[in-house]
Amino acid sequence: MESVGAGEGAATAEGQVRSRRRHLLALSAIGCGTVVIYALGLTRQYPLLAGLASPRAGWSKLLGPTPANLFMHVLVYLAVTVLYVLAQRVVSWLPQQGTKRQHWGLMLIIVAVWLGASLVLFGVAPRGESSDVFDYLFRGRMQVELGGNPLANVPYDFRGAPYYYFVSWNRFVDAYGPLWEVASGGVVTVTRLWLHATGGWVSGLPTCPAGPTSCRMLVAYVTGYRLLAVALAGVVGALVYAVVRRDRPSDAGAALLAWLWNPLLLLATAVGAHNDMLMLVFWLAGFWALQHRRWLAALLALVLAAHVKLTALVLLPVFGLWLVRQIGWKRALGRGCVAGVLGVALSWLLYYPWGGWSTLPRMLRERSRFVANSPHHVFRQLLLDRDWEAGQIQRLTIYWPTIAAVVVILGLSLFMLGFLHRRKGGAPPTPHDAVLWSTATVVVLAYLLVGSFWFQPWYILWVIAPAVLLPRSPFTLGVLPWLCLGALWSNIAADYLPGLPGLTLTRTGQVALVLAITWLPALAAAGYTLWAQGRPRTNRRRRD
Repeated sequence: MESVGAGEGAATAEGQVRSRRRHLLALSAIGCGTVVIYALGLTRQYPLLAGLASPRAGWSKLLGPTPANLFMHVLVYLAVTVLYVLAQRVVSWLPQQGTKRQHWGLMLIIVAVWLGASLVLFGVAPRGESSDVFDYLFRGRMQVELGGNPLANVPYDFRGAPYYYFVSWNRFVDAYGPLWEVASGGVVTVTRLWLHATGGWVSGLPTCPAGPTSCRMLVAYVTGYRLLAVALAGVVGALVYAVVRRDRPSDAGAALLAWLWNPLLLLATAVGAHNDMLMLVFWLAGFWALQHRRWLAALLALVLAAHVKLTALVLLPVFGLWLVRQIGWKRALGRGCVAGVLGVALSWLLYYPWGGWSTLPRMLRERSRFVANSPHHVFRQLLLDRDWEAGQIQRLTIYWPTIAAVVVILGLSLFMLGFLHRRKGGAPPTPHDAVLWSTATVVVLAYLLVGSFWFQPWYILWVIAPAVLLPRSPFTLGVLPWLCLGALWSNIAADYLPGLPGLTLTRTGQVALVLAITWLPALAAAGYTLWAQGRPRTNRRRRD
């Protein structure tokens, strides 16, 4: 009987190994298909050099703002999202048992497809996704080559420099912190050295788009920032893998795939080169430190994230209240005070080379004047249509949403971390790490909905980062891909809609439509997920 049981166990293990091999082959096919769609649907349609020929041209102008071209682009995003969802399912269906070689084979497939897709997307013109990379590289050149300070000087002060006409925020100081300025200056320095070493550096010629040589130099700068963004996405992926593998080793591969293969991530890094990646590195480092009970390091990681983007502080209530739940109020306050003192000193040192904290008021004042792609933007347009006074509009669409976001974030953090409900017999048990990841996801999502009066599609990256730490959750599997699809669709709609022939939408109508496109796919997916979870499941007895 024992030999029979052992034989059945061996046969089962062998069957799982064969099944795992089939799943890996299917995953490879999905990955190859994804890369091909990116190559044919985006890189071929919007080539980088063609995009540089016109400093202000978005994707719609490169291809033509026709309904047919918009529809084809919508299908491209839908196709890669469907393949992404299918890849998530394939990884979640992988048998638990497999050889060590198969495990590393899975990692190799995930990383190879991510790198392949990123390399293909390097050939896409960035302007249709956003123009941020041009602002990054011009301000990076301001500090390295022109002697300017991006936190105190504006691009208009250097309007005779090459690539000025690619800049969008030409009369505003940079909105980012000193850590980003250091990274940006590093990219410019390395790119400049590479151009000199390869003979690609030429000065005194007509600037791009008038000079082909200057355009090739611009391609090098754009590629440098894209390489940085992709590399940082890889660092975040390594942290995601490490965090998930500590508690749930079988989910580590699924978490890594959910991060690296996400279409929004690929577009935001390999095309847009957004500096959100640097902020997310510090966020994930903070999560890792919290998981390993390194409380001071976690708080300092959040401080560093805020010196890339101040919005990183939306997670401050989550980090602080998590410490209270883990070590109590007294010890948490002690760690917080130490972190506060060290954080202030660190902040002063980081800002000192850039003019100190005195640069902050202007940046905050300038960036608090604008709304975009948010419910508050629609509200502002409605108030403008009714000739409301500018000061009232500012308070209603910027000041009060900020206050509301603080209240909502604090309330959600208190509720989800167990401060607002008590069980009989004492305090609720100390929450598991999964509660932390889900709380961070909900808080960031709430901020984007309530407090982010200036919203851009790639801000959904802030939701993806904590969400993929729970790769088998209904939200990550059933809702997140469609939220990312809505963000991608809204971005392309904002690019195409103004130029579509025969479109009669007002400015308010266009803003409302872009907002609806962003969130409706996720709302529909959330409704379906809740309905599917509520369905009664028929349990069939297995026949012996």
